[in-house]
Amino acid sequence: MFDFFVPDHPFGGQTLRLVAEAQQGGGDVFDIARCTRRIELGNKDSWEKEWIALAETTEARAKQALADGRTHTAIQNFFHANNYWRMADVFLQGFDPRRARYFSKAQENFRAAAKLHSPKMEIIQVKCGGEVYDGYFCHPTNPKPGKWPAVFMIGGADAFAEEIYFSGRQILDRGWALLLVDTPGRGSSLYLKKIPTRPDYEVPSKACIDWLVARPEIDPKRIALLGISLAGYYAPRAAAFDKRIKALVGWSGCWSILHDVYEFCAHLQPTLRRLLGDVDDATAKKQLAAFSMAECAKNITCPTLISHGSEDRLMSVEGAKKLFEAVGARDKTLQLYDGKDGHGGAIHCSHDRWGYNVPFMLDWLEERL
Repeated sequence: MFDFFVPDHPFGGQTLRLVAEAQQGGGDVFDIARCTRRIELGNKDSWEKEWIALAETTEARAKQALADGRTHTAIQNFFHANNYWRMADVFLQGFDPRRARYFSKAQENFRAAAKLHSPKMEIIQVKCGGEVYDGYFCHPTNPKPGKWPAVFMIGGADAFAEEIYFSGRQILDRGWALLLVDTPGRGSSLYLKKIPTRPDYEVPSKACIDWLVARPEIDPKRIALLGISLAGYYAPRAAAFDKRIKALVGWSGCWSILHDVYEFCAHLQPTLRRLLGDVDDATAKKQLAAFSMAECAKNITCPTLISHGSEDRLMSVEGAKKLFEAVGARDKTLQLYDGKDGHGGAIHCSHDRWGYNVPFMLDWLEERL
């Protein structure tokens, strides 16, 4: 068994991320721990095999519960199986055909749960030019009378809508709607449709906000944007061009994907090359030069919060600081965690501090919405 509470290996870091999501219904910590005991550290074949075994067992349990009329148990197990299928994919390279297969299984399980879920979780599509993005419109829990505030949440490099639901689920408890869409370079758009990422993320984001404001339940004056991990670039980029966004949360901050991620973290370079369409190193560096906030950060005028770990090994904390300084909003907050208070948070996305950091971000957001 490898350490995933204080990880010093990518196997541990990826497991810690799942454990954080398990707190919000994305898995079972004890099943996760038992699975890690069976995985040989550093052996990617072992990793894949054991997560598939757990995914298949959990999916079978979900289907049996559903057949027996035990809906709540079925939902729980379908949600768990979704994330276990995702874990099987984590260390595959390029456009390995297994990626699309495991993603489809993850999506199948998540959608099985979504169709049974209350409050309602709608399976949706958003059109953007000639592209169509898949996603979910999640209804809030016990909303207040009147139109709903809403949060559009964007995931990072290897996150898809079915996973980040468990990062953003607490949004629903605040009485707000949650929009999750696989925008370019993410989830079904990449795995099934081969739609690569793009620097002008304001374009697909605008299409998603257009979809959201067209919903009669939504208050167009109370729409927030939250970007986690690499979406610490995507979300600020969108907010710089769309004044309908009334509050911005960067759950990580990024000034330049080229400098703050690609050059900063060598082991993420294959992932970023894949997001661009599986290009070579020289092409990636050339294309990633356009993924920068240098020309537009000053145009972000809505209230802005950036949260970042001071020892983040995937995304440079200096990029988060630079972005924060350049944001044009008067109401802006930079929350850096160094872990010295004993509550963690210094790592990427502060996965080990979710019990503190997520309520902090949502309290901040509630005051603005």
